[in-house]
Amino acid sequence: MQDNATDFAKAYRTSRLGFFLLASGLVVVCAVDVPALVCRLMGQATLIQFWTWMRESGVSRLVSAAAPWTTLAGSALLWAAWDSPRWRRLAGVLMTMCLFDVGSWFLNLGDPDARRPDAYLRYQIGAALGWAQFALLATLSGEMLTHLGEESAGDTTKSTRSLAATGAVLWVLLFFETTDLRAGWPLRPNMWMSPHGYLLRVASDVIHAICLLQATGLVVAAFGRLHREVPRAEEEATGAVDPREFDDMPR
Repeated sequence: MQDNATDFAKAYRTSRLGFFLLASGLVVVCAVDVPALVCRLMGQATLIQFWTWMRESGVSRLVSAAAPWTTLAGSALLWAAWDSPRWRRLAGVLMTMCLFDVGSWFLNLGDPDARRPDAYLRYQIGAALGWAQFALLATLSGEMLTHLGEESAGDTTKSTRSLAATGAVLWVLLFFETTDLRAGWPLRPNMWMSPHGYLLRVASDVIHAICLLQATGLVVAAFGRLHREVPRAEEEATGAVDPREFDDMPR
């Protein structure tokens, strides 16, 4: 990103569109996951009623289609925006994980009731990748905000990554608690959940919601800051001075 020949105005525009698409997908997920967490805390019956309404109203299908496609498109644009090896590694890993989400979406179209033998494994892999996606989203957003002069973004980025790591540990514990490993292959869920398994589930959902909100906030902040930066970069593109270099980005 320190190449003097870089078209910064174009890179900022591409990054702005990428963060906008990521923010769109994340906001949609927030609009579902946060109410779902509230319903879970209110009781199992309320949670079942919520998801029943989601399926019958068609909102569930809309969200399941919009989220993976917008995040895939957004991460692809971020990958293409800059030539920095570190940036491309981070955005490339995120894009690969989003490709898995899109592939799962295609498989779910033919298996809406999750009756295929691999349905439970797909769900577990998607849940595990979700924690890594939070960390990557926070890192990319934080580095962009820091580059644009928002030094305070570093603390939120570290907090989100720490929460994502904690969530990943909880996922491992929850996986062994809820999976019937004695049933062999393909993996199947246990038919019952112990009290401490339920507590792990609630704790995981709470951390997931907090992590989701923090990652969404960082992505939205990066989009907003880029939206303000693009006009200035376009003005300076006509002169000899580059907008900003990415000297402060980790190598």
